[in-house]
Amino acid sequence: MDENAESFFSWTSRRIVLPHGATDEEASRPPGLVMDCRPIPERPDVRLLVYHDDTNDADYDAVVIGRTDGANDIPVITTPEECLLVAAARAETGPAIVLAAPTGDDLGKRVREVTNQILRGGPLLCLILCTGALSVLLPLHSSTPDTR
Repeated sequence: MDENAESFFSWTSRRIVLPHGATDEEASRPPGLVMDCRPIPERPDVRLLVYHDDTNDADYDAVVIGRTDGANDIPVITTPEECLLVAAARAETGPAIVLAAPTGDDLGKRVREVTNQILRGGPLLCLILCTGALSVLLPLHSSTPDTR
């Protein structure tokens, strides 16, 4: 019962309905969220979120583009960490969540790790819950070409 409901599937992505608990002030600012800022003055719709996981003593980064609070079907895009803000500045479509992909040489393995953490729970799920989205669309393949 720890897995999230999956109500949509296509050849390129799957829809994940995110779990939501209490709606009080504490739930809106989880203890692991260490940064929530707007890093690009020209783009007030862009937010940088950093979530710290005490279990792994690691930080997880995401850039949220557009209004995601209470929204459904927000695309999740993965990119190398050093390209996070560049990818956010270039995106001119609707709302999206750009995640810094876990490190590693195998791009397919990194995408699977993101999917696994969101489906089964983990720091990336906690980070995505901070966006307020109700459901996300996860790609079944890499969102960006591997340039390494």
